Amino acid sequence: MAVYGAEGPFDDWASRPGAVASSLTHRLSIAVYVAEPGPVGRWLHVSPAIHEVLGVSPTAILEDPTLWNSLLHPDDREALIGSEVVLEPDTRARTDYRVIRPDGRVVWLLDDAVIGLDAAGRPVMDGYLVDITSQRRAERMMAAQARVVEGLTGRTPLREVLVGLPEACVESASAVACVVEVGDARLVALRSDADSVPRLGATLSADTPLPDSEATGRVTLHYAPGVVPPADDRAVPEWAVGLVSLAATRLAERERAELMTAQLAATLESTVDGILVVDRHDRVVGHNTRFARMWDLDPAVLAAGDTAAVTGAILDRLEDPAAFLAAVQHLAGNPEETSVDELRTRDGRELERYSLPQRIDGHPVGRVWSFRDVTETRRLQAEVREREASLDRLVSQVKDYAILNLDAEGRVASWNEGAARILRHAESAVLGMSYEVFFPDDAPEFGRADRLLQLALTRGSAREEGWFVRRDGERFWAAVVLTALRDDQGRMRGIGLVLQDVSERRTAQLALERRARTLATVGTIATAANSATSIGGALDTALLAVCEHGAWQLAHVYLLDDESGTLRHHAWHVAHDLDPHRFAAFIAATDAISPIDLPLPAAVLEQGRTVWVSDLTVMPATGRAPVGSAAGLVSGSGVPVLVGSERVGVLEFFSTSPRPFDVESDLVMRQLGTQLGRVVERERAERRSAALARSVMRLSGGNPPPA
Repeated sequence: MAVYGAEGPFDDWASRPGAVASSLTHRLSIAVYVAEPGPVGRWLHVSPAIHEVLGVSPTAILEDPTLWNSLLHPDDREALIGSEVVLEPDTRARTDYRVIRPDGRVVWLLDDAVIGLDAAGRPVMDGYLVDITSQRRAERMMAAQARVVEGLTGRTPLREVLVGLPEACVESASAVACVVEVGDARLVALRSDADSVPRLGATLSADTPLPDSEATGRVTLHYAPGVVPPADDRAVPEWAVGLVSLAATRLAERERAELMTAQLAATLESTVDGILVVDRHDRVVGHNTRFARMWDLDPAVLAAGDTAAVTGAILDRLEDPAAFLAAVQHLAGNPEETSVDELRTRDGRELERYSLPQRIDGHPVGRVWSFRDVTETRRLQAEVREREASLDRLVSQVKDYAILNLDAEGRVASWNEGAARILRHAESAVLGMSYEVFFPDDAPEFGRADRLLQLALTRGSAREEGWFVRRDGERFWAAVVLTALRDDQGRMRGIGLVLQDVSERRTAQLALERRARTLATVGTIATAANSATSIGGALDTALLAVCEHGAWQLAHVYLLDDESGTLRHHAWHVAHDLDPHRFAAFIAATDAISPIDLPLPAAVLEQGRTVWVSDLTVMPATGRAPVGSAAGLVSGSGVPVLVGSERVGVLEFFSTSPRPFDVESDLVMRQLGTQLGRVVERERAERRSAALARSVMRLSGGNPPPA
């Protein structure tokens, strides 16, 4: 029987036009067919590629009129058959739908056909089928990821954020069920032709630890009995468990931030000080209840941020409003300055006023004003002066503080047992000496003792933390307070000095500050990687952040070239405060040598982890080593760039000073390697998707997008 299609009649497959039956369609796995539309339509002709697309032979689909209908996905069958019933001659039918192959694999097809008439005037479809599973999978995974990210913007619980994830996994794979387990929560999605999760079929799963918990998250795909999971399904649980980890981490971070905010608010409310916070434009942005009560301010005025009204209310209650206003105006013009003084109110209260700049990344963004009612303190101070004799006996026995009396010239008049223990001088040797002997004598410290003494004499007191030195030359960090001692008539009686060794506290504080810098750098790297449109865009920001954090002077990146399968030089970064020509010979030597022939990148590629070299001279003195030594490079480190377990690059960092292994720097560099791996993975996916789109467009007669 002669069959009519878009190109005219033919009697068998061999007589089809060459453009359709060409080897190109076979090489691209495109199945060309002729069939009758509708629920009972027969397949009249089909190309050999149908076996690769549907997993059935051409003979089987031509001889069994029920086979095609049985392969259609139950969710798509009714809509597809219904659309074929209304097809008109000389029209084009283009649609996509799913089929379930005999081997259990779910395949998305693009079906593009023109409608013609056979010799008897019956409609026939002359078209082709293309496997677009990868494209549809990518679209559904991206949509699911967008839903998860959107859910993280509010206060949605983790279970609700992930509620659509199992269904997305089922739609993206050939499994009949997906189970997502997050701690005690269990989310399940079934394919429409499944009644329950199979107990005997194959599975694919992936796990992830949950933050701030000993629990884990798990995503499991369940397949019908006898179905072998397709290889490309393995990426689905890995992707899904990555979303589980992302969502759990973000929600944990949000909870910690909310807790920190609540703790800060509670701290402000619990302090004995009245606190007022203004931004760099002097608008009120925060306060505590004690401040409002201290100045009898209407909370509505504070909530409105009306700085003029707040300042006016304070001035109305001061004995010397002009002095306070002058201090406010002075600090407005000197945003970096810290200021402290005392105020007296018209109702007899004495207030200590302390003002310091609020900074972000070292730049002033506002100011914090602290007011403390010291009326009772001042009264008690008067009583204390009357009991000086008793206090002197007590002071002499204190061991944890060095307490000294100085004359107006700074000479030691007396000290206690604590001073002898902390400063290690004999009292007989130190009496009459200038207290400058307790300060380091190097240039940065020059004049510090005299400055503190003058502040104490002119302002009544002076305090600071800094380096001091014991008799044996050992340095230590201490907090010191100098107070001008006056009698009831205001006459100078000397200077009181109290010194406390706070070395341990400072060590802990520096560790906390370094961890804060590390977390900020990790955030910068993650932001750069997530927002970058290319590897280069991510590297510019990330390399600068890592080098500044770890004090590295030189950084280098190798990345895998997907076409050649070899590592290639991708980028160099030289610290801004150094002459780039200093390392020109080292860079040239590195670029001229394969990374597998260089000890550091070769070791990183082999071990798949950080390689830290505190002393580069222990490396073989070949290749680039001599020019690196000549450039002053002393130590280095290498970190792998990973996509899963695949090593797709190496990060190298070099320093001109000795660098022992540092946990914080290693954490930041490994984070950069991980984030770059994700950018590489994302670019690979985008290239594959773009290539497929261009192929489909060429086959459908359209103009493909540029590569």
